[in-house]
Amino acid sequence: MHKLITYLLALCFYFYFGAAVYAQQSSLSGRLWDEKEQAVVGATVTLRKAGQHTSSDADGRFQFVNLPSGSYDILIKYQGLSDYEREIVVQAGANDLGNIVLSDKRIALGEVLVSTQRRTQTSVEVPVSVSVVSGDILNKMNIRQMDEMAEFIPGMQIQLQSPNNPGYVIRGITSDNGDARSQPRVSVFQDGISISRSRASVVELFDLERVEVAKGPQGTLFGRGAQIGAVHIIQNKAQDRFAAEVTGGYGAYNHRFVQGFVNTPVIKEKLANRFAINYEGRDGFIANRAGGRLNGKEVIALRNSTRLWGDNGTTADLILNYQYDNYPGTSFKSKRFAPAAGDTDPNTPAHLGADENEKLYIKRHVGGATLLVDHPLSNRWKLSSLSGFRAFKSDESFDADGTPAQLLWISEIAKGNQFSQEFRLNYEGDSKLSGFFGTSYFYENSSQDVPMRINERVLYPAYIAPLLGGQLGAQIGALGQSLNLPAEQIALLNQQVQQIFTTPPVMENGVVQPVNNLPNLQPLALGLINQLMGGQLPPGMTWDQLLASGMLPAGVLPQELIGLVSLLNGAPIEGIHRESSINYGRNQAIELFGDGSYDLTDKLKMTLGLRGTYEAQRGGYRALAANPPSVFGMIANNGSPNLLNPVANETIYAQKDYFSYVGRFALNYMFEKNNVYATVSRGRRPGVVNILPSETRYLKPEVVWSYEMGLKGIVDNGKLGYELNTYYYDWSNFQTLSFQQVEGAIAPQLLADDGGKASSFGVEAGLRYYFLPAVQLFGNYSFIDGKFSDMDENGNPQEYAGNQFRLTPKHSFAIGLDANFALKGSSSIYARPSYSYRSGVFFEDDNRPDLYQDGYGLANFTAGFRFQKRGIGYEIGAYGKNVLDTKYIIDAGNSGDTIGFPTFVGGTRSVVGAQIRVSF
Repeated sequence: MHKLITYLLALCFYFYFGAAVYAQQSSLSGRLWDEKEQAVVGATVTLRKAGQHTSSDADGRFQFVNLPSGSYDILIKYQGLSDYEREIVVQAGANDLGNIVLSDKRIALGEVLVSTQRRTQTSVEVPVSVSVVSGDILNKMNIRQMDEMAEFIPGMQIQLQSPNNPGYVIRGITSDNGDARSQPRVSVFQDGISISRSRASVVELFDLERVEVAKGPQGTLFGRGAQIGAVHIIQNKAQDRFAAEVTGGYGAYNHRFVQGFVNTPVIKEKLANRFAINYEGRDGFIANRAGGRLNGKEVIALRNSTRLWGDNGTTADLILNYQYDNYPGTSFKSKRFAPAAGDTDPNTPAHLGADENEKLYIKRHVGGATLLVDHPLSNRWKLSSLSGFRAFKSDESFDADGTPAQLLWISEIAKGNQFSQEFRLNYEGDSKLSGFFGTSYFYENSSQDVPMRINERVLYPAYIAPLLGGQLGAQIGALGQSLNLPAEQIALLNQQVQQIFTTPPVMENGVVQPVNNLPNLQPLALGLINQLMGGQLPPGMTWDQLLASGMLPAGVLPQELIGLVSLLNGAPIEGIHRESSINYGRNQAIELFGDGSYDLTDKLKMTLGLRGTYEAQRGGYRALAANPPSVFGMIANNGSPNLLNPVANETIYAQKDYFSYVGRFALNYMFEKNNVYATVSRGRRPGVVNILPSETRYLKPEVVWSYEMGLKGIVDNGKLGYELNTYYYDWSNFQTLSFQQVEGAIAPQLLADDGGKASSFGVEAGLRYYFLPAVQLFGNYSFIDGKFSDMDENGNPQEYAGNQFRLTPKHSFAIGLDANFALKGSSSIYARPSYSYRSGVFFEDDNRPDLYQDGYGLANFTAGFRFQKRGIGYEIGAYGKNVLDTKYIIDAGNSGDTIGFPTFVGGTRSVVGAQIRVSF
């Protein structure tokens, strides 16, 4: 590894000094702006006689180096802006064309720029299903959260219980596991740096250039974790001009927010800085009768971006991010028991965390540093370096049973850090060949600590009593059969056992009914012994006297049953039991990759990509023996002091290494502004090292083969943009989550499992249409049929045969309008209503009908008035989220389901407010 890094650094120095030689030759540079004084990013700049072309960077700059002196025709093209063409003369030395302003076209949809293939292209050009939401659209639609953004991306849902517990769903495949031993299916990136670890992946959407969502296996482009897609968040970088903006608003539920940025040149055309801030707070939607409100929000996020311009077009960006979330806690509400004078609707008041030791909250710190360096080596070669460091710590406390009973309180403390380094060489040569190759290193170390408090006086009637009754009934039945007792007598004894373990419900009319003492089995046991001995026991003999007398026939009762009878003697039940467990994950990966496109003809292009990976995974587990021990653990859990966490007083580890590959092959045919494409690709999710004291399970890596066809383009003179695609996925070793009974725990554990074979078929469509110069209609539709196969690879029936993937609506769509009407002077009014719908979903792969959400739709809007005065832009508007106040749930099941108390989380309620924006 050290030799590899040394070699790459030496290569960088070689390229750097080599480029210094080129800098001595003639060069041509310039900078592109639009009429709004915004940098034009990604415009194609061509020198016709030289047969060379390049693209403008994030500051609108372009440059050609090592040019012979002479006359050239320069052509600059950018969809939505008028072409720029002129003849120029290049003289010896540096030639600067200065600022070039590209004028607007009257009506133009505008091709969205993407860097999905690691070079600047339009979304129409790439042979990939990629959806893009620009920073401008995010501002226009008042979108600040990732789940709100997902409504406008076909085939994608983001479930956001909280910033600590997100679920990413692309084309039916969910990535949401917080266990440190599991790896994500969906990669999340910030400026090319992976932030995919679940508890650290949610970021606020502010001051962004765009968000790209590439669907389908994207391992070649985004790494081994992009098994079914990638979300790429591209932040605004510092520019060589002064600009500033501030936006603030206030609405229902005390919703308040402020966000803005200041962009400042430090040294003209050499150094600039951009500082952005975002604050948002909101009271919770759910009143908590134990105090406060739940499902609220409070977050502050800061970003500082510094850009350095070097010679020969070199740029270096240092980006620092920090986000602090301080939420009041999530309402995980039970549907089994309602609070006093309340109901079980997840969207109505709850009664959670009543104990002073059960405060509900979410606190999360996430910080990172990114260094991006782009260094042109020539007009055709560019070296890129991407360095990233990220650290996080999240602490969530929640009432896992969802009732006032204070039955099961859980905290999750997740923390970790990661480092990544990528070197990439990009080539954009003649019109035939373009692509990149490189290497990367990734390191991650994380843990998940889960302390819990259990009220055993409530746990007994809720879970333990039926469990003990079943265990003892089975023992009595086996004993009766061994003694050849009549079936009627065995049934009577079992009935007596069940009566002993019958308790009142844990709650009645919202009032908790704890059980303070264990049942007394001694009268039942004495009666049984007396029957077996033909009534020979002296009247009034106690159980202890019987054991001491020696009258009990040897072997009549198993020692286990004798011990249980002695223990269950009406003794008091202790109140609070505490225990915890920690899982650890450490992952390292070294990757080599390459991806290139070749023009077979003027219109037909072939793309081939491959990424090879060596990865080392290590999983760890620790759960200290509870002190004092749980009496129920001693009784019902084979003498264990713990209830839910198998004991491992020392951390145990297991590890596994993998060599793997992913790749893609694509053909696409461009005609005018239209692209028809077909792809075959292989995706992979790393295996799981699932370590527990009783056994270690190594889940095989999940592999998917993807087959996709699509058509997208822009027609009708730029008025209509469209996309249409269909795909089929075939999975092996599909990784799911299931409740598994493990040694050392009285309740099943939710663990990663191999679901076997699965497949999905889907269709997606999207459009944007200017049917009037000032009015744009946009919409999308997605159909997904994702389910488990009937048989596994060996022809055996599967556990989830025919079941629908969880969190996957078969049908979803969104539709909206963007209307902007100019008034006198520089003022205008706008209105942007939208509506999104998704059909019913199951929340677990076992498709339980009680964990299901029917289809529902959400209506949103923004509207307002804009004007300028003395060069300053003002905007006054209104916004609304879920304006029809549709009630729905975003999650069901959760941790309480392990003890038979599934909980439900209500969705966002109606929030309407006003906002103002000032731009300098």
